[in-house]
Amino acid sequence: MRAAAFFKDSIILATGATGTGKTLLVSKFLKNACESGDRAILFAYEESRAQLSRNAYSWGIDFEELEQEGLLKIICTYPESAGLEDHLQIIKSEIAEFKPSRIAIDSLSALARGVSNNAFRQFVIGVTGFAKQEEITGFFTNTSDQFMGSNSITDSHISTITDTILLLQYVEIRGEMARAINVFKMRGSWHDKGIREYTISSDGPEIRDSFRNFEGIVSGSPTRVAVDEKSELSRIVRGFQEKSSEE
Repeated sequence: MRAAAFFKDSIILATGATGTGKTLLVSKFLKNACESGDRAILFAYEESRAQLSRNAYSWGIDFEELEQEGLLKIICTYPESAGLEDHLQIIKSEIAEFKPSRIAIDSLSALARGVSNNAFRQFVIGVTGFAKQEEITGFFTNTSDQFMGSNSITDSHISTITDTILLLQYVEIRGEMARAINVFKMRGSWHDKGIREYTISSDGPEIRDSFRNFEGIVSGSPTRVAVDEKSELSRIVRGFQEKSSEE
């Protein structure tokens, strides 16, 4: 999947239903930072340390080793353990002490439970503003209540605050469940606008070709569209030619 790199101090939001791969993307995001010798912090509000480490290890990422090397810090806490203002102060304090280049929050929706929209928005503004001030790249997740079909990103009141939005969802294709991913927004940069199939294996995530022969993917009611075989053949030939020239 061709896509522009994230800008330093940008804020990325991955939103989708449970099981669509948001935490996997967070894990890869943190691992990439550590592999470059940079520090990263994960603020987790839905899973325990043991669950996070176990899941990451199944994808070939050793959180415990990265922590021992001093490159990663994982902070797990229940959203209800403190108010949003206290959570914000904890995040700021941990960032000031550890001095990471990347932070991740998994997930924002857990912190939004039981609080007003305004209080939640002010919390997100506080986190993103501090991250940008410190030139830190942030990766946040948001869990949608809708299992299939489109979900309203604006309902989370954070769409305008984030720089990049990744939309993850389940779709039914030919009687089987599949995952789809698309870059809904990337501020200040070109990005691939295709809705692509997204698979998860023991090796991690794999982003495949777009659902070219279907429409209505985002709505959750995909329908197959007629294909011009001549045009499709020309597209395939061009793809092989471009691949050969790159090699």
